[in-house]
Amino acid sequence: MTFQFQKSGKKISAKFSVLGLNLSNNGSVCVMRDGKLTFYLESERVTRKKRDHAIRSLLRYVHDIDAIAICDANWDEDSKKLISSLDLSIVKNKFPDAEVFDFRSEHHKCHAASAFYNSGFNDAIAIVVDANGSKTEDGIEIETIFDIPSWQVLHKKYWTPEDQGIGKEYEQVCVSYGFHKDDAGKVMGLAAHGKPDAFYMQQKWEKRALELCRMYKDRKLILSGGCFLNCVVNYKLQRELDVRIRAMPIAHDGGTSIGAAYLATLNKSLATTHANIPTKKFEDR
Repeated sequence: MTFQFQKSGKKISAKFSVLGLNLSNNGSVCVMRDGKLTFYLESERVTRKKRDHAIRSLLRYVHDIDAIAICDANWDEDSKKLISSLDLSIVKNKFPDAEVFDFRSEHHKCHAASAFYNSGFNDAIAIVVDANGSKTEDGIEIETIFDIPSWQVLHKKYWTPEDQGIGKEYEQVCVSYGFHKDDAGKVMGLAAHGKPDAFYMQQKWEKRALELCRMYKDRKLILSGGCFLNCVVNYKLQRELDVRIRAMPIAHDGGTSIGAAYLATLNKSLATTHANIPTKKFEDR
């Protein structure tokens, strides 16, 4: 039995099951069977700790897995790195025979995949904006634009002290109001009441979001990353732009477990396709 993956023509065994893991903020797991999402859960729903990143408490709900797909983000805190490492060891011990797909250096790609493969689009421009993506040799990613399905990177921006990015600026405004740094939703609410710092931040993000979306005209748009949890920005983009837009509902880091599972399924389908291509024998002439 086989299935067709996202209208791409790629086929793999319908028994292939992937456990997607997000080991960063909003720790989450998902299960993807036959290329379809069948289960998703965030740690905070079980532990009751806001934005809990430890996922070990979720493993009791997961069984019969063929592969593990891993995603995380750059951690500044060593304690969180340690907990993530321990959680991953627990997962591997529970599923010792599972194939491992590691996307820990591709945080933004996991964001984009989570949105694109749920969109129903055959192609799109994927825009990812957040405070803290993967740490690469070039820096910590804060903006990325992909052309999908080729996955060509059209734009990439890294954190610098001079330009920390919209996500980090939102964190700073949160702290200035006495909130947790990840409470950007409260800042968005204050902006509607004309609070100076919050209003300025909201206007700045609206302007930047439009700039990014107008870089590639007449293409369907996929939006993900925590900054696109801003419903006012998303509404204004829909109103201003004459293109189809899909904003990932789980745009924060939790959704990257879904993206990692999709990418693992796609990679498996490609490997299976190549393995089934007959080889020619070349005789000496």
